[in-house]
Amino acid sequence: MSIKKMLNNRDLLIFSIMVIALTVISYSQSDSGTQSSHSKNPALGELIAYRKITLLSHSKESEYLQQTMTSNRMWNKNLSGLHSATFKGDRGERAGQFCSIWMFESVEKRDGYFPLTNKDDEHGTGVEEFSNVATMINNTTGNINYTYVPKEYQETGVYTDYVVLGFDQLKNPTLGGLFALREYDIKPGMEAEFEEFCVNTSVPAFQKNFPGMELYYLKGDRGARKGEYAEILSFESVEKRDYYFPTHDSTNAEIADEFWKMFETTNVNKFLAEPASYTDYFKVN
Repeated sequence: MSIKKMLNNRDLLIFSIMVIALTVISYSQSDSGTQSSHSKNPALGELIAYRKITLLSHSKESEYLQQTMTSNRMWNKNLSGLHSATFKGDRGERAGQFCSIWMFESVEKRDGYFPLTNKDDEHGTGVEEFSNVATMINNTTGNINYTYVPKEYQETGVYTDYVVLGFDQLKNPTLGGLFALREYDIKPGMEAEFEEFCVNTSVPAFQKNFPGMELYYLKGDRGARKGEYAEILSFESVEKRDYYFPTHDSTNAEIADEFWKMFETTNVNKFLAEPASYTDYFKVN
């Protein structure tokens, strides 16, 4: 005998509602899992392209974010080995302003999308695969200046492609939901010593001590700061940064002694020509 015949109308209605509810719950859990997997921090790429973006008017912010979020999803879906993300400053020199991060899994992957076509080409020219995705983004967002920001906003006009120093020695590195960026000017003649110190002393000492916080050093490979250096202090989340550093000028009392003891070992100030400013950027979702 069929289920329908066994049930009266009222029971059948209740049964139908239960089936629908279970289906919705199952779908929601599946969709939530997908959202969760996308929200995980991405693996750190060997090459990080960093570009500052300044909004001419914050009244355009929601429009900008809508366009850039769409663009990021399309870049990430259609170009393998590339992860595009947008971050907003919340502490430091560029608080309230944005930056674009393109992470390439390797230098070779960046070169594959942007090969240098001749001896005068310093930046690389996008190959057909890249251009096809760019055209698709143009058609979707209406953003003529598809690569970075619409003309209503000001892109500072400069970018730097940074290579992560000692990348092959890092264990499961990620770029967290918030990172602090410092761009360094190194004293002339100390570059090789600085790189050796970063890779063999500073990073290994730092990585062992503070869960959810990772330290990386970078060297400019193309762009405005080619040959110059930077530091990224990556936190798995804004909450993790706030735990370690409750304010811009304070350290959590519970770990302060341990942190400053470690800082004495990892401090790079002796290599710097001048003090470096910083910006804390959180990922915009």
